Amino acid sequence: MNSGKVFKWAIISLAVIFIIHQAFSSFYKPITTETALFHSGTEGIDISGFIVRNEMVVTEKANGALHFLVEDGTRVAKDGTIAQIYDSESASITVSEIENLKGKIEDMKNIIAYNNLDATDLDTVNNKLNAAINELVITCSAGQFSEVEKAKQELLSIINRKQMVIGATTDFTPQLEELEARVNSLEASLPSVKDKIKAEISGYFASSIDGYENSVDISKLSKITPEEFAKIEPSEKPKNVIGKIVSDYEWYIVAKISMNDSLTYKEGESVKISTSLKTAPTLSAKVKHINVSDVGEDAIIVLSCSQMSSEIAAIRTAPMTLVKTEYSGLKVSKKALRVADSKTGVFVVNSMQVKFVPVNVVFSNDDYIICEQLASDSDVLRLYDEVIVKGRNLYDGKIIG
Repeated sequence: MNSGKVFKWAIISLAVIFIIHQAFSSFYKPITTETALFHSGTEGIDISGFIVRNEMVVTEKANGALHFLVEDGTRVAKDGTIAQIYDSESASITVSEIENLKGKIEDMKNIIAYNNLDATDLDTVNNKLNAAINELVITCSAGQFSEVEKAKQELLSIINRKQMVIGATTDFTPQLEELEARVNSLEASLPSVKDKIKAEISGYFASSIDGYENSVDISKLSKITPEEFAKIEPSEKPKNVIGKIVSDYEWYIVAKISMNDSLTYKEGESVKISTSLKTAPTLSAKVKHINVSDVGEDAIIVLSCSQMSSEIAAIRTAPMTLVKTEYSGLKVSKKALRVADSKTGVFVVNSMQVKFVPVNVVFSNDDYIICEQLASDSDVLRLYDEVIVKGRNLYDGKIIG
C-alpha cells in the first residue's frame, strides 16, 4: 500500500472517530441535573369533613311571586328583608329591570364624574381594560356565575371610560335622562308589595337546602359515635322553603378518623386545617370533642371554627387535611442526597466544576427532599442551583466538560 492510500485511510479513520465521539457526546451525559426550586407544603391526616352549623330554614308564608333582595351567599342582618312577595311574576320581573337600570344609571354617573388624572392617561385605561377582560374570563372559566354580571358591568364601564378618553363619546347626559325616565315609568306601574320575608337571625343566606339542616343536634356532638355518624341521613325537605340562613358564629367539622390518629389530639387543642376552598384555603379550629368507638377501631373528631364565608355556608362535605407538619424550602430529587466527609449534602454544578454543599433536610418522602433555605453564600444550597441527581465518581472540585 503506497503512502497516498495510507494517508487517505488515516483521514477517513480520524473522521469516523470524530463522528462517533460527537454522537457519543450528544447522547451520553456523564451527569444529570435538576434546578433547586422553592416549595412549601403540609403533611397531615386526610379527612372528609361534614359541616354542622346553626341553620334556620326560611319558608314562604304567603303565596305569590318571590323577588329576592339578597344574592345567594350574601350576609344578611337580623330583621333584614330577604325577599318581597308580589301578586304576579311580571311584577318581580319589573323590579329586576328597575334594579338593573338603576345600576346602569349609577355607573353612568360615575363615568360622567370620571375627571381625575387617570382619564387623560390612555395607557392606564388600557391596563384597566385588560384587567377587566381577564377578570371576566377567569370568573366564567371558574364557574363563578354569580360574579359574572358584576365583572361584565365593570368591563362595560371601562369601555365607556375609554371612549371618553379617546373622544369617541363626550356626553352621556341624553342616555342618562332616558334611563331615569324609564325607571320612573316602571316604578309608577309597579304594584304594591304583598308581603316581605325577613331574616330571624343574622348570617349568610343560601337559596337551597340539602335536608341535613336539622340532621345533627349540635348539643349532642360531644357524644356522637362513629356508628351514629355513619347513619346520618337527610330529612324530608319542608314545603314552601325559599332557602336558609347560616349563622356566622361558631360552626363545626365532624369527621371519622382512626383510633391511633385520635390519640395525637386532645380536647381544647388548636389545629390548622388545609382545604380546597378558594375563600378559606386554611382554617383555624379547636378540637372540641374526641369520641372513641366502643366496638370498633374508629373515632369521631369534632372541630369548632368561627371563620365564615359564602363558600363555607354553601358546602356540606369537603375533603380536608388536619395539618401536622408545615414545611418550606428548596426542593430537589431524593436521588441527589449524598454523604461526603460524614456530612449529608448534594453536589451542584458551579462554572463547570462540581461542588459539594451540606444541606439540612426538613422534609422528605420517597421522591424528593425539602432542604432548609439558608442565607445565600458559597457553602449552602441556593435557589436555582443546578443539583446533580445522577453521576459517577463525583467529588468536590471535579471538572466536568
